[in-house]
Parts: sequence; C-alpha cells; structure tokens
Amino acid sequence: MARNLLVDAGDLDEARAQVSRIFVDHRLNAPSRRNFRPVTVSHRGFDALSLCYFDYGREVTILPDQLRHYYLMVVPIDGQVSVVSGKEQVDVGPGAAVLIPAERQFRTRWSDNARQLIVRIDRRKLLRCLETHLGSEISRAPDFQMHMDWSSPQYGALRHAMGVLASLARTAKAAGHELISASAEEAFLYSLLVMQPSDYAGPIAAGRVSTACPASVHRAEEYIRAHLDQPISISDLIAVSGGSSRSLFQGFRQFRGMTPMRFIRQQRLIKARAALENPEPGTAVTHVALRWGFQHLGRFAADYGEAFGEAPSQTLRRGRRRST
Repeated sequence: MARNLLVDAGDLDEARAQVSRIFVDHRLNAPSRRNFRPVTVSHRGFDALSLCYFDYGREVTILPDQLRHYYLMVVPIDGQVSVVSGKEQVDVGPGAAVLIPAERQFRTRWSDNARQLIVRIDRRKLLRCLETHLGSEISRAPDFQMHMDWSSPQYGALRHAMGVLASLARTAKAAGHELISASAEEAFLYSLLVMQPSDYAGPIAAGRVSTACPASVHRAEEYIRAHLDQPISISDLIAVSGGSSRSLFQGFRQFRGMTPMRFIRQQRLIKARAALENPEPGTAVTHVALRWGFQHLGRFAADYGEAFGEAPSQTLRRGRRRST
C-alpha cells in the first residue's frame, strides 16, 4: 500500500480531513497528543471494494457518522480494536477481524500500537451479488455477524481474494488490472455472503428466497399495492391481514426481509421510478415524490439514490431524452 499514500507523517487533524473524504465525516480523539509514531494512511480504490491501511501511531477513539452505503471490514495487523454498535461490543486483534454493518451507528477504539487494513465494501454491489445468487430482488442488505475468525481455514477464499487486490495495489495500474480486480472483487463478495453468518444464511444456503408466504402477509401486500397513493398505517395492515401485529412483522421480516413500512416505501419508490422513467410533459421530481407519499424531498432523494444508485433527477433526464 506504500504506493497509495494518503497521509504520511501528518497530524491527526490532517488525517481526519483526508479520511473523511473516503469514508464518512467522523470525530477522531486521542487521549494524548504526544506522537508515538508518524500518522500513516494509504488508500487504493477499486470498484466494489477499496483497501485502506491505517497507522495513527497512538491510541484513538473514532466516532463516525452512520455508514449508509457500505460495510467496513477491519483486519488488525498489530494491536487491538474494540467496536461498539448498539448493545454489541467486539474486541479483536491479529488473527481476527470485525465486520461493521451498514446503516448502523458505531464507535471504535484502537490501541496505541494498532496497525490495520480496512476493506470498504459497497453495500449496493454486495446486494446485487445476493440478488443474482437468489434469483430474486432484495431490498435490504444482509445484517452480518460482526466477529470474524479471520485466520480460520473457512475464510481462506476471502483472504485469497483480498490478497489479489493487495497485490494489485502494490503495483502501478496496467493493462488487465481492471479485469483481474473485477474477478477478485466478485470472489470476495460471494465468499463473504457464503462464509459470514447473516440473517440471510437460510436463503443463501438454499439458493432462493422462500415463497411459502403466509396468507396474512399476502393480504397486507395486496392492500398496500392498492392504496400506495394514500396514507397507510400499521393498524390498517393489521386489520386487513387478519393476524396480530407480532405475526405481521414476523411474516414480513421472514418472507420479505423487511418491515411492513419499509415494504411500503420500497413499493412507492418503484412507482416513483416508473413515473420518472416514462415522464409525462411537465413532470417534475417534486410532483412525483408528493404523488407517491414522500413529503420530505431530501429523504426521498436519499432513499431513491440508495435503492437505485442514482438521483431522481438523473432518471427523469434519461426518461425525457427517451421520450423526445
């Protein structure tokens, strides 16, 4: 990673500013400002993954903004790392790793002798691999177990794929690198899905999402699709489903991989995308968002970008070009 230096012998403030450009904004605190070793940060980005080497040279505590679009896999080379997310705490050192979930708040503490490799994993591209494997559209990315026994033989394929990318990072970009890195990234993503326990372990092992959905969930889905342009409450869904609140939520989580309200949002986003892809004269993003129940336009744009990988305005422009 020495060819890809981002920060070399800089101070913590410089490191925080540079790293925030790649990851998310964060607070970086050190109990002591006395330098133990120079700050060194390297970064090499690929497509679905990027590799980062960190040596802050002292004990630090990091409090980042919420990760929305990617996971982080922290692999200690030296020292100890502690990650706290909600009520869960994972402490790892060399030979272990921690997979920090997307869409979850966390904080982490690195010991004063910590040096580590961090892999940033694009959530949307991991989701596309999962959809390809299951042969079904999935709206929610996996929630993985955080602890990884990194030195275990079961992670051999994952280590090998990361080793290929690390080898590419050590050399200048050349013809054929993109082809090699794309293959290594795909091997890494599928290895992670298959090897690391998650709430999709059952469907991944079976190679498909179960279709044995309860009638109560089907009734709620039918009601949702028929009333997407109207306010829908949980009490409405409980009434039409014929079951309890608990059974409704369990059914949606088990067979649709999401809560009822998230399913409603997903269906409304699909309707909004269809309207933007095939716009009528005078169509505007604001009108489409309001038409399908999105009152907060900033939140609509964020949800839309997360679901489809582009801004609503981009879809609309493309739709307009097709219609002319």
